[in-house]
Amino acid sequence: MHRFYTEKSLKIGQKVELTDQQAHQIGRVLRMQVGDKIALFDGQSDLEFVCEIRDVEKKQVVVSVLSAVSGNAERKIKVHLYQAVPNKMAKFEEVLKKGTELGVASFHPVKFSRSETKFKELPKQDRLQNIMIEACEQCGGTVIPELGNIVSFEEAVATAPGLKIMAYEGECELTLSDIQFGDEISLFIGPEGGITEEEAAQFDGDLFNLGKRILRTETAPIAVLGRIML
Repeated sequence: MHRFYTEKSLKIGQKVELTDQQAHQIGRVLRMQVGDKIALFDGQSDLEFVCEIRDVEKKQVVVSVLSAVSGNAERKIKVHLYQAVPNKMAKFEEVLKKGTELGVASFHPVKFSRSETKFKELPKQDRLQNIMIEACEQCGGTVIPELGNIVSFEEAVATAPGLKIMAYEGECELTLSDIQFGDEISLFIGPEGGITEEEAAQFDGDLFNLGKRILRTETAPIAVLGRIML
């Protein structure tokens, strides 16, 4: 069943008018017709709503909400990703997309000492939000992750909740297998230039290594998240 996100609150029995873009997707791309069923979710809970298409026009699709079911795709473990802002936003967009698919609860872009970015605030936040929405629609998730703005490494460390862990390429014998995960984790991933010794010393959580291979800043979080989530 095709899934779509809506900002509207949903209840059984109501009629919902979908956006122009969704109407185009349903009517022109998917060629769906009156009587076909889709699922809607509001991004706030684990519920998704089964709907029947009542009207299909060029710029409008109207559906009726038939029932609500548990999406049952959200992770039991809550992971907050503190990702170094990369030198190109396309890399961060890829992290958002793949991280959402894997079940990240929130994303927090961080400026490390060796970060090569000039951004003080995240650009094109509407685009970034849409990337997470589309990833949720695709993967079966029902809760849209939170997206914070750029913060310093010091602020991120001070405010991160749960168990704090950070991938570190320096002298570190601890591996992911050695860490006992609870139900909430803050995962820190450093920039292209690596994490300084001062930052490693300042970090008040667990430092771990990813083996002998050096992963790119956009590759490392996906590798770690896969190990934690799957």
